[in-house]
Amino acid sequence: MVLAEAESLIEASPDHRLLHRVPTVATWTLPTAVGEIRRAVVVDTETTGLDQDRDEVIELALLPFDYERASGRIVAVHERDAISEFREPTRPIPAEASNIHGITNEMVKGHAINAERVRAIIEPAHLVIAHNAGFDRPMVEKHWSIFEEKHWACSFVDIDWKAEGIGSAKLDYLLHAHGWFHDGHRALSDALATLFLLTRELPQSKQLGLAALLACARTPLRAVRAEDTAFEQRAALKGRGYRWDDGEAKRTKAWWIMTSDPDAEVAWLRQEIYRDKGRIAVSNVPPTQRYSSRMWASE
Repeated sequence: MVLAEAESLIEASPDHRLLHRVPTVATWTLPTAVGEIRRAVVVDTETTGLDQDRDEVIELALLPFDYERASGRIVAVHERDAISEFREPTRPIPAEASNIHGITNEMVKGHAINAERVRAIIEPAHLVIAHNAGFDRPMVEKHWSIFEEKHWACSFVDIDWKAEGIGSAKLDYLLHAHGWFHDGHRALSDALATLFLLTRELPQSKQLGLAALLACARTPLRAVRAEDTAFEQRAALKGRGYRWDDGEAKRTKAWWIMTSDPDAEVAWLRQEIYRDKGRIAVSNVPPTQRYSSRMWASE
């Protein structure tokens, strides 16, 4: 049986699903550019761990691309200008981190990432995108100050995947829901998979992924921060879309969310989470501080 026949059998079966590897950029069908074109960069990192104070970037991928400002159509991917480089950290990579991304101390030994090359890619960009910007942005800002100057968007948060009928926003899950898979947990592979998803049409709204992300990125948002919540309320907060901030030893731990309707969020917290007065802080979030730990600089 040839591969095409086997695929047809699997696709016809109600008990099986067929996944295809994310295709190479050269095979993507990109439209001809019309109207105003903007530059953006997808960022992905691999790190020594999840502590944004202590841990460090050990692999950085930057993938620049062009898109139509009005439509969100991706019209060019500058794969030849992309970088995917190692960086030797100041302390050894823990075994548990290596078990996830496969990067060892031997692989990064003696490697450094040229800050001027990073600047050359990021400086022309109107927007920086990461699939978990709340993690990646603080990590890269520790090493390369150019990232502090840019507007950021998050393909994990800034697209309402739940409204699109998809139960998880994890990259692997999103790819599987669209019928694709990739070799995950390496920076450039994750960046390419993220960008490929943004070229696809969303299942319910039928918007392009990047168009939905841009609409959210252009909406003024405020951060609502709920402190002193009960442990048993964590499921309700997570279900509402709140994220946990452990304070990084600099501020009180709290659940937080970015929203265009802070009054509705405060009302929900008062009714569903707090039975008495709890501390709810509402602050402006300039586009250059979205997902940055500098969001809480005035706290």
